[in-house]
Amino acid sequence: MTAPRVSVVMPAYQAAATIGAAVASVLWQDYPSFELIVVDDGSSDETRAIAEAHGGKVRIITQDNRGVAAARNAGIQSARGDLITFCDADDMLFEHHLTALVETHERGTGGIATANSYWLLPGGIHASKRRYKGKFPAPDSQRVAILEQNFVSTMSLFPRTLVEEIGPFDEARRRAEDWDFWLRAIFNGYRVDLQPEPLALYRWNTASLSADWEEMDADVEAIFAKLEDRVELAPDEREYVQRRRATPGPRRLTRQGDEALRAARYSEAARAYREAASLCRSERMLVWKARLMTPAPRLAGPFVRARQRRIERRLGMEAGHTR
Repeated sequence: MTAPRVSVVMPAYQAAATIGAAVASVLWQDYPSFELIVVDDGSSDETRAIAEAHGGKVRIITQDNRGVAAARNAGIQSARGDLITFCDADDMLFEHHLTALVETHERGTGGIATANSYWLLPGGIHASKRRYKGKFPAPDSQRVAILEQNFVSTMSLFPRTLVEEIGPFDEARRRAEDWDFWLRAIFNGYRVDLQPEPLALYRWNTASLSADWEEMDADVEAIFAKLEDRVELAPDEREYVQRRRATPGPRRLTRQGDEALRAARYSEAARAYREAASLCRSERMLVWKARLMTPAPRLAGPFVRARQRRIERRLGMEAGHTR
């Protein structure tokens, strides 16, 4: 039996409500040579049964609940393809997704191809809510960009040999495990090419969101606390890491800015956006907000607030949907 070229790994936990659509969307792909591996991470609902209902086209691995990093690692270990990619159990792929991703990988020179997608929110999708908009980090700026934020989607494709070079996903991380993985890859010499057309839906979940953000922030802080021991940093990169660790971090500052903006506390919002943008210059919308609001918060603030609230109402976004 000829081995598939691409292995699609789908970690799944308590995903009965969404996994059927996710599996069907992978099996719908027009790319001719792939396999789908579903890793059931100790679910107690119908996750496994729904995946099994799709028949022999799906390989299923079952393990005790050990977290998404362990599930990704188990899928990679069982993969037969030379190329690995992920589709989470609550996401959906359009028919041409894999083909376009493989083509981007073949044209690129960085070793990793990442896919654009629409955010799937309670109110649907919106053209402005895409994973990637505007300028993508150039190869020579990707070390800085990956320190500022995780600009690499989980819907990325990479050679299986990458894992042999940098090691598996860190199973001590319950969240931000992908950021840690891509960070190690980029600092090991890999670069990321973008497939710019949004050919997938990435579900933005709000379950247990307050606790999720706190735990996510804690895991990100843990990654940065150990970063100098895990990768070789240039002097300016080391200075950035030290400066970032002395602040709440751009993600938390952005959420503080969004909260202040909703409450019409425009000066407070402007300060938070300005501090966040100084730490995350690769986030285009954040930099736009900071530049627009800093000179005259009370003049620009109502315009920015009205625009943001209009999009949020249309898509059924809640406060927790801010990143």
